[in-house]
Amino acid sequence: MANDASPTPGRSVTIFIDGREYQTRDRQATPADLRRLPKPPLSSDQQLWLDIPDAPDRHLAEDERIELVPGMRFFTEPQPITVHIDRIAYTVSRKRMTGLELRALPTPPVAPDRDLWLDRIDQQDKKIADDAVVQLRDGMRFFTAPGRINPGAR
Repeated sequence: MANDASPTPGRSVTIFIDGREYQTRDRQATPADLRRLPKPPLSSDQQLWLDIPDAPDRHLAEDERIELVPGMRFFTEPQPITVHIDRIAYTVSRKRMTGLELRALPTPPVAPDRDLWLDRIDQQDKKIADDAVVQLRDGMRFFTAPGRINPGAR
């Protein structure tokens, strides 16, 4: 039996906006339609984003029609997140970024001969690959180091 996530005609679709569950019988919606689901409705000046697991989230264009799938998650304009790279603070508005996008935050960007690392307290630090998607939290700290290190060399 195939597991088909598409909605059955006549049945409600459960989606989430800003972490709250909503039911709709619509199979397609625009950002304006989605803003009307919460009571009171979301403000028309709030940007709407599609939360994409394990990938950068996507901003929805106002005239875009979205195929609704059960469990789909949306959020309004994200709160700013401050991350630090080599002790310098950068404010971003995305919950997920790739290593390559993080490397582009400083000016000039992190050089290709340097590695980007996530500083993890009480754990081994984690090297961030360019194509790795990082779930960001406010206050996260990253540092760069030469790409070729010979530990213990004298």
